[in-house]
Amino acid sequence: MTTLDAPPSRLDEPRLPTPVVPEPVPKRRRRKGSRAHNRPLVPIEFELTGFANGGRAIGHAEDGRVVFVEYGIPGERVVAEITNDSPGYLEATAVLVLRSSEHRVDAPCGYFGRCGGCQLQHIDYPEQLRLKTGVVREQLERIGGFDASEVASKTLEMVGMDDPWHYRNHMRFTVRRDGQVGFMQRGTHRFMRIDRCEIASDRANELLAAIQDRTMQTHQVSIRVAEQADDFLIQPHLQWRPRARGSRPASGQRSYHERLLEHDYRISAPAFFQVNTRQAERLVHLVVERVLELQPDVVVDAYSGVGTFAAQLAPEVGHVTTIELSDAADSDAAVNLEGLDNVERLAGSVEALLPGLQPSPDVVIIDPPRSGLEASVIEAMIASRTRRVVYVSCDPATLARDLRILVDSGFDLVEVQPVDMFPHTQHIECVTVLDRAREDE
Repeated sequence: MTTLDAPPSRLDEPRLPTPVVPEPVPKRRRRKGSRAHNRPLVPIEFELTGFANGGRAIGHAEDGRVVFVEYGIPGERVVAEITNDSPGYLEATAVLVLRSSEHRVDAPCGYFGRCGGCQLQHIDYPEQLRLKTGVVREQLERIGGFDASEVASKTLEMVGMDDPWHYRNHMRFTVRRDGQVGFMQRGTHRFMRIDRCEIASDRANELLAAIQDRTMQTHQVSIRVAEQADDFLIQPHLQWRPRARGSRPASGQRSYHERLLEHDYRISAPAFFQVNTRQAERLVHLVVERVLELQPDVVVDAYSGVGTFAAQLAPEVGHVTTIELSDAADSDAAVNLEGLDNVERLAGSVEALLPGLQPSPDVVIIDPPRSGLEASVIEAMIASRTRRVVYVSCDPATLARDLRILVDSGFDLVEVQPVDMFPHTQHIECVTVLDRAREDE
């Protein structure tokens, strides 16, 4: 155990939940046409008994209402300040831990509690994985209406990282007039200078240091770096402050290149690409493996982005059709899929193009936005001869909703595999497999 992870000598010694006292952010309410803070903040003391989607612990107030608490861990006793008082529930921020969980650790980031990027640095990593897996199961039961025994048997333990730090390959920063670079403090419009981010890749932090205090005439800057190639992108093209010393990294690049599972990808500045390269390889390998289990001839890669899945699958199947709405991503896919003659690229929305698509797919990969699937997409899969759906989701709630509809319409839930693409944050990715139920069942 490292000094960083060492617990206090006694779990019942009061301690701060974060490196600095977290500043509770009250929810704003409209009052007579204006926006006013819901103040004063009321402190309450209570036990934490569970963990919810969104990375917050759960307790209960004296009146029986559920309280969703930032920076808490199940099993702890805390003092928290109420930030939102609704008729059915409360929201609060822990400001003092009276009895700590054995899973509480000291966050290595001095900004934790003020920065909104991470929610779980106070929890040891194995426990983060266990709690996130529990969130997936709870959402499938409560929102999806699946039986608890089925959920327990078909939801696997989350696939974590060997080293859950320094993984983000994409960072967006705010730039002040004086050249300081940072974030907005969580829940506010107050600027907070950032000199190092503990979840950003080492190369991203190097580039942050190179531009800190040295740029001008821009309000935001985006840094994207390759982990398995020597390439990076900084947008926009930066203007440098007079008398600023040191190296000036190139900026204004329109794209950069990354490598996943022995395939090279071009990624344009506006195009989506997974922010965690190491876990992206695991996720892509899992999706490809689940697709090829059925030995399909025709595969549809919906919401296909820059062609990440299609490039891996094309050499193994008869035909791949990609569907992508973003012009930037589709332009990248044209480069990334060049020479793969069995790939057909369709530019447009999945909602418009998937219904009636020919040839009808044996397997459909769907990787939708956080809002999940539109009804027309679900109906198209139900009406097709698709034998398997591989659903990549970044929101357990919309995943549970969509799975319920698909299962009620003739698909069997085979497996839900959570993958931790975003350690130390609330975010949860899942790869789910559904098979068309056999007619004799």
